[in-house]
Amino acid sequence: MIRIITFLLLTSAMPIFSQSVDLDPQSFNLSFVNLPQKPVLERKNRTYIITVTADNVYDIKAAQDHFEENVSIDGFKRLDTNGYFEITINLQAPLALVQEIRKIETKTKDAKGIEKTEVSYRVIVKCRDLGSFKVFCSSDPTFNKSYSLDNTFTDEGSYSNYEDAVKFGDQSIAVMKNNYFARTINIIDARLNHDYGYVVEQSTDYLWILDSKKHPEFDNNIKALTNVKSVFNKMKYNEDVMPLKAELDPVISYFEGIEKTFAEDERKQRKLRYGAYYNLAAIYYYLDMPDQSDIWCDKLIANKYDASDGTSMKLRNESLRTLFEVNQVKTRHMDVEARTNGMVEEEKIDAANFDPNYLLKNNPKYSLITLILSSNDTISGYAKGSEIANLDRKIAISIPDEKGNHNYMFKTFFADQVSKLIIQEYDFYSTVSFKEATRASSKPVFKFVREVLNGKTISLYQYFTGEVIVKKHSDTLGYSTNSVGWQMNTRTKFIELAASCPRLAARANSNEFQNDLSSLRKFVEALDMCK
Repeated sequence: MIRIITFLLLTSAMPIFSQSVDLDPQSFNLSFVNLPQKPVLERKNRTYIITVTADNVYDIKAAQDHFEENVSIDGFKRLDTNGYFEITINLQAPLALVQEIRKIETKTKDAKGIEKTEVSYRVIVKCRDLGSFKVFCSSDPTFNKSYSLDNTFTDEGSYSNYEDAVKFGDQSIAVMKNNYFARTINIIDARLNHDYGYVVEQSTDYLWILDSKKHPEFDNNIKALTNVKSVFNKMKYNEDVMPLKAELDPVISYFEGIEKTFAEDERKQRKLRYGAYYNLAAIYYYLDMPDQSDIWCDKLIANKYDASDGTSMKLRNESLRTLFEVNQVKTRHMDVEARTNGMVEEEKIDAANFDPNYLLKNNPKYSLITLILSSNDTISGYAKGSEIANLDRKIAISIPDEKGNHNYMFKTFFADQVSKLIIQEYDFYSTVSFKEATRASSKPVFKFVREVLNGKTISLYQYFTGEVIVKKHSDTLGYSTNSVGWQMNTRTKFIELAASCPRLAARANSNEFQNDLSSLRKFVEALDMCK
């Protein structure tokens, strides 16, 4: 009789553990301050002035006014004189030309099998932005830094007749030149705020919540989501998050209990544990508790269901700890002076009025991104312009909701998970492992770098700081030409790279090639031509 009862209990329990486990991303609101990479710790010193030079290319007065109005560092005040930072912007006229108008003949057959030839014209317009800007701080030279505004990109169009192709080329050149100020301002604004700004972030992230209504945990999952949304809606960038932690304790206890109730090494139970571990890691991260988040990241990895999420979230926690250390703080929630319509004032943003359903394709601050992952999977979504301008080790890409719309739900991808990144179908990035010149003691890590020139044996890339990266196809690592080795032994480096071409090595030995992007291009092109 005991055996029969035990059997009945086991068979009655089986449906509970065999229910399907479908997880859906569900968003929640966030408000915090993005901490700078190079902080000015004394708040009274967060001031700057802007000076524009243009070598008589532009109306200096108009350019000065335009850049003063549109460039700013969040958390800083712009002064007319005596700023802690002096930001000097050097403008140069962009170069734009029609690179090619290509005639394309396409042969087709109609329903009767008669072959026809259709002619179209593909026009390619190439543009190169020039210029630079620098930050100068007389009180603390460690803040001094120069930035390049050099950027090459293309515009393309296809037309059925040659005249329209020519017209497109002329119009594209005019638009590119007219938009030089806007492109330049976006780059300057993004890089200054990445390095020095205290940017108030109003955004969302997501939790993984059960979408299997027949599962016994469905109602509890929905209740937990409702509580998380309610609590994080109260989050303010300038208020302590510990009271929110107290309100979230019941939700945290619930997700912690999942691993005890569903402890078997079975795929559906591991998937349910994955959702709980992921949610706990995310909650602790946004409560500014990266060490506690790491605990659940480790469990994510050990759980062996999409372990890569645990690895990427640990890297995110590591970055947050580093920012806490350099900013000498323990939280991302603090009073800062934030920008509103170009002015600097105390920003008041109501997180409850933030609309997570606003489609990103309608937001000019976001651009369409395509990622080709190391696994060969392809993902498309939208990314913030400021992140694109400062592509480093990670990028947050929007993920579609259940209707296929891209709103404010994001997933972060790290460079070591990605092989190629494409912006708006024309700006190409790869991922290369290298050491930044300013961090010579660090280990090489994968970073996003813009593709400059892919040669037969050597490729050139450019990091967002302006560093040019040289990588031989046969090497696993790339090398920054801003490094001490390249700066002190430029001639020797070129000779080594030209080892397979004695004629080019002789040219390098005569100091024909310099350590700049133009000369590096010339060298790689010459190496490709060498027989």
